[in-house]
Amino acid sequence: MAKAKKDFLWKNSNNKLRQLNEQDIELIVFNSSKPDFEKLENRYYEIVKVYNRVPIIKEVKSKTINHPKIFSYKDEIPSPELIDLAKLAGKEGRFGRDHRISQETYDKIFEEWITNSVKRIVADEVLVYKVDEKVVGFGTLKIEGDNGFGPLFAVNRDYEGKGVSFALMRAIENKLIEKKCKYLVSGTQEINKKALGAFRRFGFELQTPEFVYHLWKINYNK
Repeated sequence: MAKAKKDFLWKNSNNKLRQLNEQDIELIVFNSSKPDFEKLENRYYEIVKVYNRVPIIKEVKSKTINHPKIFSYKDEIPSPELIDLAKLAGKEGRFGRDHRISQETYDKIFEEWITNSVKRIVADEVLVYKVDEKVVGFGTLKIEGDNGFGPLFAVNRDYEGKGVSFALMRAIENKLIEKKCKYLVSGTQEINKKALGAFRRFGFELQTPEFVYHLWKINYNK
């Protein structure tokens, strides 16, 4: 799998796709600021439009007190409920919305992702919300320069609407302030109006939507 830079594939598209196909790259993840990339005629990749994504950003300013049920996850092995929540994040994200990817496949991807997150390989921090020692919500954090990114975030559906999401977001913001970061950056699907409303209430600014594509390699005779 490879991830192309935003809008990279618009220029000299067929030549770039031919080269990527010849490198035997099975899946290309591509975000575009313009629509209709799926209409590109080519014989190298099947282009699947996954969804429209709304980038969100918030300037972090003042530290608050963490909720008493928020903890930094310290074990190097994710608990069963943490794995289940990571799979839930996968189901609701780009992999879960691609008809070419089976549930078994994206479950495996996200189990590996949360495992590498708690080992601090792909994340700098994993924050969890616990009820009676059970993890019912979590968020991962990756810091790059002045920005903190939240690649994985999920709450057990039985605990939705009970303040778990806001408690986790406040804790993530507090962690960024400790690390001298300026912004919290994330994103969600444009059709998820409930999530967009929650992010607005928490102080996020919604950016211009972008278009998310998966490109699947087509085998052809050279």
